[in-house]
Amino acid sequence: MRGNGPERLRGRRRERAALEELVAEVAAGRSAVLVLRGDAGIGKSALLDHLAARAAGHRVAR
Repeated sequence: MRGNGPERLRGRRRERAALEELVAEVAAGRSAVLVLRGDAGIGKSALLDHLAARAAGHRVAR
């Protein structure tokens, strides 16, 4: 499994904060959908790995 720590998402503080907020909203019982899009190689998979690691008990579809 790939690393999910902050070192994997260097320079992605704003994105990590948005993902953490999303997880908190879902944990509070609200539904949420996130769509990641962008050019190949910009780190979409790394962001999804980060999200999945923090969303234990919730569905993360890829």
